[in-house]
Amino acid sequence: YNNLNERARARGIRLASDMVPNHTGIYSKWVIEHPEYFIQSPYPPFPNYSFNGEDLSDDPSVQLRIEDGYWEKRDAAVVFQRTDVQNGDARYIYHGNDGTNMPWNDTAQLNMIRKDVREAVIQKIFEVARKFSIIRFDAAMTLAKKHFSRLWYPEPGKGGDIPSRADYAMTREEFDRTFPDEFWREVVDRINAEMPDTLLLAEAFWLMEGYFVRTLGMHRVYNSAFMHMMMKEENSKYRDLISNTLEFEPEILKRYVNFMSNPDEETAIRQFGTDDKYFGVCALMVTLPGLPMFAHGQIEGYTEKYGMEYQRAYYNESPDQWLVDRHKREIFPLMKKRYLFSQVANFWLFDFIDGYGSVNENVYAYTNSEHGEHALILFNNKYENTSGRIFNSSPKLMSNYGGGKENRTVTIASALNINPAPGHFYIFRDHISNLEFTRTGSDIAQNGFYAELGAFKLMVCLDWRLVYDQSGDWEKLVWKLENSGVPDMMRAFREFKLETIHYSFEQMFDEESIEGFIKTCVVEERKAIEEDRISFVDEKYSGLLNIICGHFGIETSIEPVLKKFEEEIVGVRKLNRLLDDEYPPEKNLSHSDVHKAVRVSRDTNYHDNSIIFMLLLIISNIKELFPEEGGINRKNYFDEMLLDTPVRKILLKLGKGSYEVFREITLLNISRLNLDGVIGLFDKDKKAVDDDPPGDTDKAESGLAAFLKNELVTDYLGVNEHETVVYYSKENFEELIDWLFTLSALRLMECGNDSLKSPEECFQERTQLFRSYWKNAKAIISLSERSEYKFDLLIKNLLGGSGDLN
Repeated sequence: YNNLNERARARGIRLASDMVPNHTGIYSKWVIEHPEYFIQSPYPPFPNYSFNGEDLSDDPSVQLRIEDGYWEKRDAAVVFQRTDVQNGDARYIYHGNDGTNMPWNDTAQLNMIRKDVREAVIQKIFEVARKFSIIRFDAAMTLAKKHFSRLWYPEPGKGGDIPSRADYAMTREEFDRTFPDEFWREVVDRINAEMPDTLLLAEAFWLMEGYFVRTLGMHRVYNSAFMHMMMKEENSKYRDLISNTLEFEPEILKRYVNFMSNPDEETAIRQFGTDDKYFGVCALMVTLPGLPMFAHGQIEGYTEKYGMEYQRAYYNESPDQWLVDRHKREIFPLMKKRYLFSQVANFWLFDFIDGYGSVNENVYAYTNSEHGEHALILFNNKYENTSGRIFNSSPKLMSNYGGGKENRTVTIASALNINPAPGHFYIFRDHISNLEFTRTGSDIAQNGFYAELGAFKLMVCLDWRLVYDQSGDWEKLVWKLENSGVPDMMRAFREFKLETIHYSFEQMFDEESIEGFIKTCVVEERKAIEEDRISFVDEKYSGLLNIICGHFGIETSIEPVLKKFEEEIVGVRKLNRLLDDEYPPEKNLSHSDVHKAVRVSRDTNYHDNSIIFMLLLIISNIKELFPEEGGINRKNYFDEMLLDTPVRKILLKLGKGSYEVFREITLLNISRLNLDGVIGLFDKDKKAVDDDPPGDTDKAESGLAAFLKNELVTDYLGVNEHETVVYYSKENFEELIDWLFTLSALRLMECGNDSLKSPEECFQERTQLFRSYWKNAKAIISLSERSEYKFDLLIKNLLGGSGDLN
């Protein structure tokens, strides 16, 4: 215990104890030493009882026998026999019993009418409290005076719920003299005075939950109504329970322990399933005022009922990882916000009014707030779709300025602290869908909050924040969205402002432009070259650049950008001609490897690769419009213009999957890095590598090795850990090297602009350098193969650990 307690406290966990104050086991210290503590009779209550079974006592001075009907499985007697071996005295002690079913034949019922027994039990509670700061009392309702009298000392003429107890009838006055005060009231008062850090939880059924917290002062009480009514979809009854509590004593709500299962019930999975109904009810459990309680195996999805009589599990069950993961996404983050949900001071319950003006009792709608943070929860606990609005709350008892109490209602706008003035827009996030929505303050104030809920669907609206619409753009965006959600509302607003740029960008990638680029640069249909080039560059690209300049107020000529862009397009054509002239596949089979490595050659998937290359060229040249420093500059223009948005749309429209889109956007971001040192690595022939001083790894570290460690690059390579070894994708690595090789080769094509060299000299220089580049690209891939696609080993080898680029 001490070891467990220390480890738990170190992690902020308090140990709880389950205690049964109503009875003990039939063999217990008190049964042996204090038989007078128990309800008993000097003779069997029924003449047909016999006690000839085995002795269940481990103490040689006392014999304990259960009635024979138990062993023969024909009866469950209300008493067992205790015999004092020394004097032969036999007593018949009653088993614990709540009068609802069979007696509990493994227990002995304590006689709480005796003052010394009550004190002994209280001292035992204190003994437990010294070890556990949380105590849960089993079957606590059986010790309330009302029920203890009903079960064991019924009023004359009323019979009794326990067979034979009518013989011990007691008037109400007699009972009150011997049992004057509620046992639990005394326990709570003494614990509060002497051990105030102890939390007491009571299991109380029979509609006694309110009595236990309101009259007896119990810190927390089990709320079985939550489980039963949610499971049976008795939604109007449970909403009445909440609204009635709010109307008469709201503080009771935060004393409830809400649960979906316990050891006496079927598992939560068997009662609620594993889909939306389960998670909707679970979310209510953790967002309503009170204390949520998870049952054994609930999160893991276990279906086997777990009881104290189990010594081991009978089913060989393993956790349902899908269920665990959904708890992590939807439930655990809400548990971390218990500060927002646990109190009742700012809790308001609302009616959900459907399109016909009727209250839909199947929808739970409520708000809560704390320290300026607001939450709105809506759950449809019915297998049917619905839509409607919430406007006015149910009444809640509140203090008034005169020091008294009065029932008040509020509007949803008041509960969420909504400003109804024009221009006030409110953004909130639905935790379940993880989408953000926006509504006008005036709409919420005038019309309430509108929601559409499918069968067993849940909304948890968090992170409410205000934006003021000074320009009128927010109003246009709200009109455009029509109550639909977006992943990031502020980004959606920025995208809305950049809509004309994004639209023009997307038009660069219509089928006509793509085909024009391919004809001009790759397949080189000579009749179409000039016409397609002019259409693609002069019309589409110049139009995009002009729109960007107009949007940002850039006063610069776009001609240098268009010229550079055209030169790069011509460079693709030069590169393909070089491949045709120097590496004809028909002369050498190995030449096809060179063609495939150039990502914009005719021997690759040039249609898709051309799109990627067009994106590279278009985006890299846009930066020339922006200054080196300042507000939007060459370092942040891509992010400021949110160019990943049109890029994603273009790729999705072309049939790319989500993983492909991620990789290709990552590649575009990689292309914006400073690649001089990396591309320059291809420019090292074998002699240059050999001439590096031994151990001099600075060039490699600042080149390819450092480049590969960049987070964007590791994402692209799919770097992952398996059994403590970090691997990367062979295919992704080789594809990245091919792209770097292609970009390096394209830079060579710029040599043609050198006026001091003849075309023949330029061609020879390009060809020689291209061969050197190809040799080093193959060396890098070979080094990757020798590294067995282990990332750390590759970096080590690049830094000269066991290999070089030879």
